[in-house]
Amino acid sequence: MKTVPLVVTGFGNVGRAFFSLMREKKEDLKRRYGLALDVLAVAQAEGCFYSGGPLEVRQISQGGEPWTSGNPSWRAEMKVADIIEETGPGGCLVECTLSNLETGEPGLSYITGAFHGGWHAVAASKGALVVGFPALKALAAEKGVFLKLSGATAAALPTLDVGLFSLAGARIEGIQGILNGTTNYILTRMGEGLDYAEALQEAQARGIAEPDPAHDVDGWDTASKILIITNACLDADYGLKDVQVRGIAGVSVDFVQSARREGRSVKLLATASPKRQAGKWSLDVRPSLIEATHPLANVNGTEKGITFLTDSMGSVTVTGGRSNPRGAAAALLKDIINIYRPAF
Repeated sequence: MKTVPLVVTGFGNVGRAFFSLMREKKEDLKRRYGLALDVLAVAQAEGCFYSGGPLEVRQISQGGEPWTSGNPSWRAEMKVADIIEETGPGGCLVECTLSNLETGEPGLSYITGAFHGGWHAVAASKGALVVGFPALKALAAEKGVFLKLSGATAAALPTLDVGLFSLAGARIEGIQGILNGTTNYILTRMGEGLDYAEALQEAQARGIAEPDPAHDVDGWDTASKILIITNACLDADYGLKDVQVRGIAGVSVDFVQSARREGRSVKLLATASPKRQAGKWSLDVRPSLIEATHPLANVNGTEKGITFLTDSMGSVTVTGGRSNPRGAAAALLKDIINIYRPAF
């Protein structure tokens, strides 16, 4: 049995889902993988929940909300770096903070600090990966640790598993993806008769869209994902400025329904494709008409999907995967398992 110390940074919907899923899977992890995962701390901006041993749910929440006042496990101003230094190398940081796509913080500092302390990192937040993925990848290699990012590249949809491992030996010649469940749900419902405002309101009422949906509907979540996937799969160094982005707010219901009557679909499609200049790629996010024969045409509702075009394996498509905090949590857990499981 291998015991792995973890520190979770951020305790929003994904952080909580991860903590819950890890507890749910505790015995399964021991039986199938010989792993005991111990969350030593949950870090927030003001400090950490930390008791010197594995945390229990009662130590970090009250009535479902994180709480600090009078909580004996709350350590104001305690830093993640302090816990990593005290614990020693070999643990894993679980990065779930809110993404800042301009600075990468606070995730960038958390992940960098983990690497310097000899810890691996798995990430659900995208900011650090959008801003500094090549540098983080190089630092991880220098320190002999792993950086895993499944949770940041379309939650439970296995984008990087396919691109980095299943397509080994093939040359990727194009990527197309429906990578945001919120916008795909809205466009699906518009095809069924709702106008944009009605579809968005319904998505918010069902908890699919955030109260402020701009990050999704303006296309930046999708842009971040196609950027990270492209950089990871091509070993490239593109930035968010290299992605042409157009969201779905200006799409009319008449356009979506007309396409449906013609047997076509409107999707917020992310693409990465080679330019004519050697070694240069074009990254693009925009509402796109796709034919019924397209492998992503029937990806509806909150579902997501990705297609890789290759030189030797043909077109490879994966669809599905839970599109919610539990799906992202499952992706984090998968990455941790694959860091520590025995080779096979």
